Amino acid sequence: MKRTLLTLAAALFLLPASAQQVPEWLKEGILYHIYPSSFKDSDGDGIGDLEGIRSKLPYVKSLGANTIWLSPVFRSEFEDGGYDITDFYRIDPRFGTNSQLVQLVREAHDLGIRVCLDLVAGHTSDKHPWFRQSSEADPELQYSDYYIWSDSKDSFPTKKFVRSDAARDGNYMKNFFDIQPALNYGYLHPDPAQPWQQGYDDPGPTAVRNELKNIISFWMDKGVDGFRCDMAQSLVKGDDKQHTGTMRLWHELRSWFEAKYPEGILISEWSQPRQSLRAGFHIDLLIHNGAGTKIYRTLVCQTDDRGTKETPCFFDYEGRGQVKAFAENYRIEYEATRELGYAAMPTCSHDIWRLNRFDRNTPEQLKTALFLTLPAVPILYYGEEIGMRNLEDAPVKEGSYTSRNRSSCRTPMQWDDSPNAGFSTADASRLYLPIDPSPARPTVAAEERDPQSILNYVKGLIALRRQTPALGTQGAWRFVSDVEQPYPMVYARELDGQKYLVALNPSKRSATARFASEGAAAEAVYGTGDGAKYTSKNGLSTLKMKPVSAVILKITE
Repeated sequence: MKRTLLTLAAALFLLPASAQQVPEWLKEGILYHIYPSSFKDSDGDGIGDLEGIRSKLPYVKSLGANTIWLSPVFRSEFEDGGYDITDFYRIDPRFGTNSQLVQLVREAHDLGIRVCLDLVAGHTSDKHPWFRQSSEADPELQYSDYYIWSDSKDSFPTKKFVRSDAARDGNYMKNFFDIQPALNYGYLHPDPAQPWQQGYDDPGPTAVRNELKNIISFWMDKGVDGFRCDMAQSLVKGDDKQHTGTMRLWHELRSWFEAKYPEGILISEWSQPRQSLRAGFHIDLLIHNGAGTKIYRTLVCQTDDRGTKETPCFFDYEGRGQVKAFAENYRIEYEATRELGYAAMPTCSHDIWRLNRFDRNTPEQLKTALFLTLPAVPILYYGEEIGMRNLEDAPVKEGSYTSRNRSSCRTPMQWDDSPNAGFSTADASRLYLPIDPSPARPTVAAEERDPQSILNYVKGLIALRRQTPALGTQGAWRFVSDVEQPYPMVYARELDGQKYLVALNPSKRSATARFASEGAAAEAVYGTGDGAKYTSKNGLSTLKMKPVSAVILKITE
């Protein structure tokens, strides 16, 4: 096998800021994330599908969202919830057909909604035809080098390799579960002592990169508007702690993508915006790893990855959290990347616990935790807008249990008070996952009728953001309150002479913030009530807030 090295020159050209452009429409973006199996079942088989999603497009529109992100819908064995793909060019029959996806995209576009798919770029299922051919003894077949194989069945270079009984010699590298063999994007620095390691520019990795472009083109040419890229930081292997090789890959792909699809977007699951946005992504998800550990987790998460040890966070009713890690680390990411794209924090996702969990469960508490006024594209996970509960005891489904039970945040959408909460006409025993059994479970229908509901609060907050440029992606962001005093947290949003203060007090106690004057007077324009009192005197502003409250203030003088 031919082997090459990633040159120093190739690595260095990534360091300057990219000249990449952000599509104008994305500056007003509001993303709604749907787990397809759980959103809406149209045919009564107990599993959500594309037709179900299509039927609910007017609902998505009513929220104020203008972009949908769908978790994987490609052909799959579903041993990992669709992240074990057997055909990137076909919609899985459980969800529908390619034609139905095209129809969904067309109708979404008619409503002013764009559609992004989930691209699992790093691996396939071990049932994929590519992997089956790669397992054969002949090293000259088309897909022989699409995966990473060691040179002996007797050796395990790292724990990332799975022992194989394939006809070819060697064991294969996995990315997550054993049934997810890693695609071969090459090694940053191939080890001469391991001749099976291929370099970035070798034929195998080059062919896989070209295949990735083919997959993207196939769906973009059918009208899709972009992709969220799973495990985006992990493609090039080897000693690449700074992800230099993977950054090179995405930088090159972004240049191609932008030239061919200038209105398309790429969203990364990376959680390192200073790397991912410079590499070429438009949005990076700040989640529970990478930089997100000190940004997202310190705000939202209450337990460790096993879901057992309590870890107080800022959105803690008892007020035991801190805000310093968020304020300082978010500022670093924001200032380093604001000209490149958006470091976005989803409310949660198919892999992260819902906000409604343990003692954070009342409508008032959940309203304070819906942080949709940061200078990034908001990402709202289905059901968060009505306060759906995280079901800790949900059954394990399709590989959902790793170090935590991911089924807990994947239960069916709760539409109304009809059987199965309006998700499906199937018998309850046939549902993808059980519906929340609580008689008090929230539903869309009930909350649409209640002016004080979480749903109407979210709609109003999104509408205010759209109507107020200073609260959107282009407004400047600045932390205002004392980082050593967590409650309330106050930050400023400013644009074209307009200034707003966003203040959050999720704790059960009244709280007061004092800071250098932001203006002589302020008017509350949105929030959970009229309990906030702003005063300014002798160069010092004071903001007093009631327990469990949120307010947006417009500085008027």
